[in-house]
Amino acid sequence: MTVSEREELWLREFAAKSGEDIAELLKKRGSGYPLAYLIGSQPFHEIELKITPDVLVPRPETEELVELVLREAKPEGRGVDLGCGSGAIALSLARALPGWTFTATDISENALELAKENAKNLGLDSRVSFRLGSWFEAVPEGETYDLIVTNPPYVGEMEDIDEGAAYEPKIALFAGPDGLDCYRLILPKAKDYLKEGGLFFGECGPYHAQALLELAKGLGLGSAEILKDYFGRDRFLRAVKV
Repeated sequence: MTVSEREELWLREFAAKSGEDIAELLKKRGSGYPLAYLIGSQPFHEIELKITPDVLVPRPETEELVELVLREAKPEGRGVDLGCGSGAIALSLARALPGWTFTATDISENALELAKENAKNLGLDSRVSFRLGSWFEAVPEGETYDLIVTNPPYVGEMEDIDEGAAYEPKIALFAGPDGLDCYRLILPKAKDYLKEGGLFFGECGPYHAQALLELAKGLGLGSAEILKDYFGRDRFLRAVKV
């Protein structure tokens, strides 16, 4: 792939500060290796995150997911971010919603440690707690939330991925033949952890959004709908506990 002028400038600035070999950095980037892994950080929404190869590089679509939540969020509440990775969603929401507390979960211990580090760097560790485990297994039974938000793996086994994604952790990308395996674990329990009127927001792939919608409608989540991203693609599931 071609390294853009802006990316080359960023890499040269990083090399000058870090002492890294600029030629090697440019070679790696030219092969498709994610820029965020090379420089170790990524801007997301209104925060800067430390990023390592242990986590997915946050995408612009996920920034849109944060914006959708912010449009409907009450001044105060409790939320849970399932599969938090670098902490991008939970930390962005906590930064924008000072009256909220969040729980962030992940099955990867390395990802969770990175998210904790990001929370501390951003001064948000007092309002965002972290729990290790798979989806709701990490959340104590009986806890309820005003918001459940998630960007789980949703790539089907036969779907194409972009060049950079080939370097990212497969556990954060793929979800069975049709890309819905993670949602089949999340959605049946979502209503048990939502307060009445609580919101569920999840990111999904455009090719299986309608199948996801049907799954949500059959599991006690009302007003389920698929929302489009800025490019007009089916991208987000929104639902309410009724």
